[in-house]
Amino acid sequence: MSGCGSSLSFAPQQPVSGVRDIVCVASGKGGVGKSTLTVNLAAALAARNLTVGVLDADLYGPSISLLLGTDAGVEAFDNGKARPKFSHGIHSLSVGNLLVPESGLVWKGPLIAQAVEQMLYEVAWPDLDVLLIDMPPGTGDIPITLLERVPISGAVIVSTPQRLAAVDAERAISLFHEYDVPVLGVVENMDGYVCPCCGKIERLFAGGIVAPMAKKRHVAYFGSVPLDPTAHAAADAGIPLFLQSPDSPWAKALAGIAETVMGSLARERANPKMAENA
Repeated sequence: MSGCGSSLSFAPQQPVSGVRDIVCVASGKGGVGKSTLTVNLAAALAARNLTVGVLDADLYGPSISLLLGTDAGVEAFDNGKARPKFSHGIHSLSVGNLLVPESGLVWKGPLIAQAVEQMLYEVAWPDLDVLLIDMPPGTGDIPITLLERVPISGAVIVSTPQRLAAVDAERAISLFHEYDVPVLGVVENMDGYVCPCCGKIERLFAGGIVAPMAKKRHVAYFGSVPLDPTAHAAADAGIPLFLQSPDSPWAKALAGIAETVMGSLARERANPKMAENA
C-alpha cells in the first residue's frame, strides 16, 4: 500500500473474502460524530450503487446497531459463520447486536483482538465493494490489531473544528502512516449549524484549524459537514440522516464526500504498490 514509508514489518495480512476495499473511519478522540458519519457515508456510497458493509469495531462503545436500527441477535449459516444484519441497503455487524444496551464488555486485550478477527473472518460477509470499519477512539489494541492483520485500503479521519480534536486527529494520521496505510482524507464535522427556519449555516467555531492540519500532513481535506438539528431524531429512529433528509445541506455534503472517497479508492487501486499487496 502507499503512504509514508514504515520500518514496521509483520506477517502477511489476511484479506476478508469477497471484500474489495476496507476503509477505516477514525477520529483519534471520541465525541466528534465519527459513528454517525460512518453510517451516513455508507448510505451515500450505497446510493451510488456500491455494495457496502459497516463493521462496528468500537467494541467498548458500540453504536452502529442503534444508528442502523438493527435488532439483537445474529443468525448463523450452516458453515457456522454469522450472518451480518441488513438495513437501509447496508450490511452491518456490531457487538451491539449481541448485547443488551446496558451491558458492557469487560474483556482485556487478547480477547478483544480475537473478537475483532472473528467479526471479520467468521462472518459471512457478502461480496462488498467497500467495508467501512467504525474505529474506536485512540490507538489501543483494536486499531493495532486491524492495522497489523488486515489489508486496509485507506482511512478517513474525522475531526471537529477544535484544536483538541484536530491534535488527536493528527495522531490518528500518524498511526495510519506508521503502518503504511494511506489516509484518503480528513472530514471536518460539525463545522456549522443548519438553522431549521431559514436553512442558513452558521459557524459554531472559529475554525481554520482542520484544513491547515491536513495540508501540513500532506493529506486531502474532504471538506466540512454541518450539524443538522434533525440528526438526533434520525439516529434515535435508526435511520441514516442521508436517507431521511436527502436534500439537506448535511446530506449534500456527505454525497460529495462519498464521491471523493470513491475517487480516492480508485486511485489507490491503480497504485502499483497497492496492487502488489492485494
